[in-house]
Amino acid sequence: MTNSNSRRGAIILKLAKHPVLNGFLALLFFTAAIITYLLHHQMMDNARTSLAASLATEYATKQRIMVDHHIDQRAQQLLALSQDDLFIEALATADQAMRSRMEQRMKSLVEDLNNGYLLRPGESRLAESNNFIGQQLSRQVLEGELPEPVAAKVSDDWELLFAYPVKNTEGKILGTLLAMLSMEPLNKALARAVDSSLGTTELLQDAPGAGATPFLTLTNKSRAVNTVKQDTRIGTWKLHFTGSATLLKRAAPSYTEFMVLAGAIASITLLLAYLAIRIALHRDHWQNWQGRRKPVLARAPANEAASSADGTIDEAGDEATNGTSATDPAQDEPQEPANYSGTDSDTNSDTDGNDDISDIPAVVFRDYDIRGLAGSQLTPAFALKLGRALARRAMLVDEHTLVTGYDGRLSSPELIESLEEGIRSTGCHIIHLGPVPTPLLNFATNHLQQTECGVMVTASHNPAQYNGFKIFFQHHALCGAEIMALQTEMMEDYPDKPHGERQELDISDDYIEAISDDVVPAQQTRVVLDAGNGIAGELASRVLDAIGCDVIPLYCDVDGSFPNHAPDPTVPENLTDLICHVKDNQADLGIALDGDGDRIVAVSASGKIIWPDELLMIFARDVVSRHPGTDIVFDIKSTRRLNTLISSYGGRPVMWKTGHSHMYNKIIESKAPLGGEFSGHIFFQDRWFGFDDGIYAAARLIEIMTIREQGLDEIMAGFEERCSTPEIRIEVDEQEKFTLIEKLRENEAFQAGKMSTIDGIRVDFPKAWGLVRASNTGPALTLRFEAENEESLEKIKSLFRQQLRSIDNRLSF
Repeated sequence: MTNSNSRRGAIILKLAKHPVLNGFLALLFFTAAIITYLLHHQMMDNARTSLAASLATEYATKQRIMVDHHIDQRAQQLLALSQDDLFIEALATADQAMRSRMEQRMKSLVEDLNNGYLLRPGESRLAESNNFIGQQLSRQVLEGELPEPVAAKVSDDWELLFAYPVKNTEGKILGTLLAMLSMEPLNKALARAVDSSLGTTELLQDAPGAGATPFLTLTNKSRAVNTVKQDTRIGTWKLHFTGSATLLKRAAPSYTEFMVLAGAIASITLLLAYLAIRIALHRDHWQNWQGRRKPVLARAPANEAASSADGTIDEAGDEATNGTSATDPAQDEPQEPANYSGTDSDTNSDTDGNDDISDIPAVVFRDYDIRGLAGSQLTPAFALKLGRALARRAMLVDEHTLVTGYDGRLSSPELIESLEEGIRSTGCHIIHLGPVPTPLLNFATNHLQQTECGVMVTASHNPAQYNGFKIFFQHHALCGAEIMALQTEMMEDYPDKPHGERQELDISDDYIEAISDDVVPAQQTRVVLDAGNGIAGELASRVLDAIGCDVIPLYCDVDGSFPNHAPDPTVPENLTDLICHVKDNQADLGIALDGDGDRIVAVSASGKIIWPDELLMIFARDVVSRHPGTDIVFDIKSTRRLNTLISSYGGRPVMWKTGHSHMYNKIIESKAPLGGEFSGHIFFQDRWFGFDDGIYAAARLIEIMTIREQGLDEIMAGFEERCSTPEIRIEVDEQEKFTLIEKLRENEAFQAGKMSTIDGIRVDFPKAWGLVRASNTGPALTLRFEAENEESLEKIKSLFRQQLRSIDNRLSF
């Protein structure tokens, strides 16, 4: 101890004799501190401001969508009233008593209506009440215009005014339907959408000559973030959102990058300080040490020959001089330890099992998710390694939390436990939703502030012995090469870190509230709901109940063995019980969901199956009529009727490859308000978040039916009829399915038709089309056909049979 203290004191005394060194050290540490401070300001403060601005944009967008939805709902309802036969008759007959009754009826039908008028040309009621805005709107309607809704101050309150023409069957304008609605429901909807403590929301109306006038304000006085300005669907309205100090404080950027750079600065500073001290205090020792790095060969005396006659070095003379070999190291040099190549130390350094690939079968990595047999292909060991790889990916995109959920399969609890263990072993955190449908997990990645990444343990519609993983990172579903790369990433060594935290969270009430706030059916509907013993039964029942439906549950209890039928609603045999229950209960419609709730098929009151591509026709007509010019995306298996329908309403039909991940990413990328595929995935980015959600799609379908006051049979009667097949499967070897499609393509088959190869082979003829492709969820080829009549349908099926048998005579359907 005494020697240690003495040595420490000697070092301090030596340092005291080097004022230049001390000054250098002081300057070095001061400079490092200044750089770290400036770095913190530049990175963290700016990151916080940028994140707060991003949050403000998100909140503004959320409120703007709420405003647009509020306007759309009222506009659709009032437009429908203006086309109602009773309202037309009231204006056509000039019966004032009847008009008064219909105006009272309008109040009973439109919940937030303050005043409603049926106005004949030249009528003076609005002039007498000094309702100048109403007069102007009525005048525009009678002149053949369709004015946008207007905010007007009536007495001391702002009201929302709509005006629509009432026409007879010949198209002649008989008068105006004018509605004056309270602004309070819109105020409440915006208040629910975003906490007012996070900022100030203003709706402004830009009136000619008056400038931008705020007519609705939700105020938080502190303004700390730049104002976000967004256009609404009403051309004269703007939404402004200004983030508060609370929002700025809530914006918590990640410290990871800053800590890495600060650590690097600290390391460099300490290294420079150490080297400076070593140089200053041990200069002589340093020089000697440098000298010993190159041992000096002994030399012969200057007057003696240094070499023999043949030019070789005289080694014996050198040995005699030094007493050691000239090539030996100096006696006080440290020796390198011997390296024995005969040991196993280099080849067996990893013993934790990360290099064992026996539990990472390549076949489970499919085009748009991971899926395989539970227990043999997908094991707890597989899930553990997948969790590590996904956590690493998340952290590379600056996400440190993952949302997890699982379906009702018997193997799911074990798999999610291992998956979460793998995620947490990297230091990444978990928000555990428990047993939930996939749409609820997707909702969480859009709804929660902590993360935009999630993993769902599910095999969707596959039989009970299967399981899988659906992966969503920052509003993007992993697919294709991203999925395939996981196989390599799972083989890497991920050292354990202090485990991340695990939080259990139930957001089902938030999900139900979000849908019930968005979807408002015009009347009660009786619905039979078949969840196929999948995980979505309870939540879907609660959602439909919340929007005012009379729900009759069928197989809504969770049973991972699927005892009643497989959880695939696209197979007609699986819909037999649903059809019977719809008829027996005289229901308005039936809804069938798949095992994890992201697929939907409907059944009409008469028992007719409405396939998902036909549902997409219903949705497309509704969406495109309100958003002309936008893309509507559908998969290669979908009906050709979609092209004509979408184009006729002013939209742009976009055909894309099959697969929920491909479709989701295409819809987000193209900002399409709607998309869907024949397998039942329907994606709404109109009033919703863009992911596939069978429960939300069911609610939107019911809303359309009640607003149109038509059943599914009546709605479908308005579309062109076609003969089509359901999806046809030909079981093949998993390893051969893509090769078979390639052979068919190489044979240059179907030359008489128009061929598309974006996913398999689809061939369009004037009266029919057919498709064959390799399934990405199982060992099979899948086919589908559609034609104008049964004769054409049989012809194209026969053509495809011939071509398939030409490459393998076992291929038949």
